[in-house]
Amino acid sequence: MSQPHQGDTLQLVAGELTAIGQRLSYLGSVLQTEAVTRPQAAPAQPQAEQPAAVGAEQPPTPAEPVQAAPQPVAEPRRRIRANLEPSQVLAWVGGGVTLLGVVFLLVLAVQQDWIGPAARIAGGAALAALLIAAGWWVHRKAAEQRVASISLATTGFAALFLDVVAATALYGFLPAPAGLGLGLVVAIGGLALADRWQAQPLAVGVVLGSAICAPMITQGADALLIGFVVLLQVAAAPVQVRRGWGGLALAAGIPSVLAALIGAFWGLAYPNPVLVPTILAAAVLGVIIAAVTAGFRPAAERTAIGLLVAAPTPSFLAGPMLLERAEATATGVGMALLLAAIWAVGRYLPAFADWLPGRFLAAVGAMAVVATGQATITALDASSWATGLLCEALLLTVAGHLLRRGGILLGAGCYAVFGFFLALGNEVPLGALLWFDEGTGVAGLIAGLLITVVAVALPTAGVRIGKVGSLPASLPLWASAALALLYGTASATMAACLLVGESRGAFLTGHILITLCWVVFAIALLLRGVQVRHLRIGGLVLTAVSLAKLLLFDLATLDGFARVIAFLCAGLILLAAGVGYAKLLTRQAEPSA
Repeated sequence: MSQPHQGDTLQLVAGELTAIGQRLSYLGSVLQTEAVTRPQAAPAQPQAEQPAAVGAEQPPTPAEPVQAAPQPVAEPRRRIRANLEPSQVLAWVGGGVTLLGVVFLLVLAVQQDWIGPAARIAGGAALAALLIAAGWWVHRKAAEQRVASISLATTGFAALFLDVVAATALYGFLPAPAGLGLGLVVAIGGLALADRWQAQPLAVGVVLGSAICAPMITQGADALLIGFVVLLQVAAAPVQVRRGWGGLALAAGIPSVLAALIGAFWGLAYPNPVLVPTILAAAVLGVIIAAVTAGFRPAAERTAIGLLVAAPTPSFLAGPMLLERAEATATGVGMALLLAAIWAVGRYLPAFADWLPGRFLAAVGAMAVVATGQATITALDASSWATGLLCEALLLTVAGHLLRRGGILLGAGCYAVFGFFLALGNEVPLGALLWFDEGTGVAGLIAGLLITVVAVALPTAGVRIGKVGSLPASLPLWASAALALLYGTASATMAACLLVGESRGAFLTGHILITLCWVVFAIALLLRGVQVRHLRIGGLVLTAVSLAKLLLFDLATLDGFARVIAFLCAGLILLAAGVGYAKLLTRQAEPSA
């Protein structure tokens, strides 16, 4: 009698284990359909009846369905994932079309004068709330429908944000500060939900959808539109820093820059006193957000650099186009000071020394140089641009030498190059050296002296601080500095001579002095180059250039007594230099012997 009782007990245990195996199989594959689940349950029944006939093999038998159940799940799961790709496309396309439908409905309701404005705003808000609630419900009840829940929530939050834009810009139900504040709350809500769900597509969709559709409602790149787009960037910044989502950084930063850039040109046709401060605020926030992103997310350094370069650009255009010279200069100086402050904090404050990456700081310094140049050009007339840039090149050279920073010298080199070419077209044109004219005046004298000093100071500082180690062997750099030095001395000498007396005699005297100055420079390089090869080569080249000018230009241009003086003085100087150079070589050879 005990044997049947034992068999019944084993059958009950086997049945329970079989049911547990079926539940584990179902939980392991939530996406499995009933057609896949039922074939798994069928082979489990004969295995449950087997222990009654085979007594010694009873313990291992019930465990077999549990181990074998997950095996047939892998293939259907791959098929389901593959089938989800069209559904993702449909969900996102549907969300975008719905969002455009909401925008078109708001615009058409205004054009056709349908239901009252209050009803339109209320209807839009109700539709947005339903979409958000539907997305939340789908996310909670059906985890496998993640794409659908994200698309619904994205469409809902974007529609609600656009509803606030319409209530502020189209109907005036909300004053601008209240509308901007409510829009910020809506954007923060959507991005907070994206952070909770860890869904970057939701965050990008809310920001990008709102930024793209907002101009359709405001129908212009005015200050209010820029304000709403900047709010999206501000709301996205905490989530962007927390999660390190590069796509969100671009989706929030690029529309802000484009809106400010278009707003700068929009202000030419529709002046608005609030537009320029809004553009400047957008630029400042963009720079700060880029710095914060680079500090907290070093992996997103390239994205931060891109945002840093793009953010101040609209302010560089808006100031000169829409403001008076003094105000535009003040905006440029303010941006330059902000960038310089970020650079100085990252370089010299111990608490932030390792916070900002080196390449980002280099980009900050470069943008500070650009902002300073833009402020200089805005503040001065076109006739003084070269002088201003050359002065800044000299100041940056001194700063680079004192701070031992090669990047500062690079900025000084950029200023020097642009200043030199601008001077060629204005302060010290080449024609003033070739033909007799009234001269270039005090401006030409100052520009020539600045070119001369910068041409000497910049490469010297580069060699002294050791940041330009290849400079002695770099022929193009030395040749460029030498040409600038020769042109600067010639221009300054000619300008000084013509300031003393505006006559052809002064012009001829200037050329005599130019030739003699070049000969003296050549001898100085030769004497300094006894042990330094590149200086010795430079002295020989400059000697050849001086002789070429003496024979090809002075011989044809100078006449009478001026020609005699030029040749006699140059010859005597060269003879004296030859004798002194030979003695110097003898003195150098005696210790070695």
